[in-house]
Amino acid sequence: MGVNENRQGFTLLELMIVFVILSLLATIAMTSLASRVGDYRFTQAVEIIGRVDAHARRQASTQRRTVCTSVATMASTLRVSTAQDPNIRSFKLPSGIHIGETKFRQQTSPTTDFDIRYNQYGASPTYAFKLTQGSQSKWIIVLGASGQIIQTSEVGEVNDILSL
Repeated sequence: MGVNENRQGFTLLELMIVFVILSLLATIAMTSLASRVGDYRFTQAVEIIGRVDAHARRQASTQRRTVCTSVATMASTLRVSTAQDPNIRSFKLPSGIHIGETKFRQQTSPTTDFDIRYNQYGASPTYAFKLTQGSQSKWIIVLGASGQIIQTSEVGEVNDILSL
């Protein structure tokens, strides 16, 4: 009588190897997905800042009055208003994105809340926001005369642009 060599199922070692491989693949996928979600949130934040700036410029130039954008850094919220218009339009940055630092012409904003004023022609001072999400950060520079947005990760580049 011979021993029947037909086996059914997997050994514990084979199952453990499969689970280790699946865990590694899941970790790689989650890391890739998390960085893409972070990049998407930064992109959304830049678009929101651009919309706020464009809205304030448009409102100032059409009404021929000074418009103010209030920035609440702790709440990651920007509000556009005029003295004559009681309606305040609020814009909130995506969750997880915070305004870490703000600079105006070689000057860092010392307060957490501040205003950006647009004159009756829609021009504002040039300013820069440091957007942060966890350990990632990105500088967003808004040129005062045109509203053009420049993105960089180098604070030296921010200082150079603000000094122009």
